[in-house]
Amino acid sequence: MNNPWDEISTPSRDIFSRRVSASHPLNLFWAKDPYGGFLFVYEFSTSDFLPNKLPVLNGVTVHLLAPEQNHTDKFMLILMLKDKSDWQIFLSLCFDIINATSDFEKHTKATKIILRRLMRWQAFLQQARSGLLSEKEIKGLIGELLFISNHLEPVFGISQSIDFWQGPDDLPQDFNVESSAIEIKCQLGTTSPRVKISSADQLCSQLPKMYLHVVTLGKTDPDAENAINLPTLIAGIRQQLETDNPSSFERFNNLLYQTGYIDTDEYLQFSYILASEQMFDVKPGFPRICPDTLTQGVDRVSYDIKLLDCEPFSGTPDWIDLS
Repeated sequence: MNNPWDEISTPSRDIFSRRVSASHPLNLFWAKDPYGGFLFVYEFSTSDFLPNKLPVLNGVTVHLLAPEQNHTDKFMLILMLKDKSDWQIFLSLCFDIINATSDFEKHTKATKIILRRLMRWQAFLQQARSGLLSEKEIKGLIGELLFISNHLEPVFGISQSIDFWQGPDDLPQDFNVESSAIEIKCQLGTTSPRVKISSADQLCSQLPKMYLHVVTLGKTDPDAENAINLPTLIAGIRQQLETDNPSSFERFNNLLYQTGYIDTDEYLQFSYILASEQMFDVKPGFPRICPDTLTQGVDRVSYDIKLLDCEPFSGTPDWIDLS
């Protein structure tokens, strides 16, 4: 991940800036102040919409300057990173704003979109998550994104596929697809063939059909042929959404941030190959625990399922072909 602020000299006064993109409809700039601080600037000439209150973000200061304050005829919304070591998180925030406004031409509407994105980041940064996702979380997210890319998108299109994804919303199953609920589990090929079910609701849907999809991965190097990792998977989905549906692009980013994911090349070190996939029809007789089978007073059940004992239940929805 390239640092755009490295390409800007530190000024002796005021700020030095570089336009984000000549093709972007808004005046967005990477910038540096005299202290070498990293800034992101939105410059606009209308006062049709000015917020009464600016978001307060952990690690980022937000300023709104009127024309008389910056000696120009424009308003400036300035984001300033407090600690330059956090530049990758800040860059993710900036790219989120860039992508969310790429199709807007009216500045007043774009200003509202930018502030809405900042409010979303305010909630995300207040969670104060530090570091990367755990490897367990990384594998789980890879499994869900592979299911979107390999099975949902070819049938339903990328926008509809993102609408089906509900795992980051803390709902019992990862996907609700038409009349089917689908739970994704991801394991390494070096582990015992079993998966952990985290609640009594997870394999007991209110929809007519329920499926368990198990993805088995093997570890590999980032440069290996057919290597799978979060940055490449996410970049591919974003590229499709940019041309297909900008509103789904925003929802996809929202869902990613809910998982705790932020863009950083450090995730490249967690690269895998897809070893195999299995899918099971979770119907009567399938090894599971459901809420209506629990003794009163028993709560927060988690348990393991042996995949070998699930073999008699192999099955898929009619729109999936795992052969």
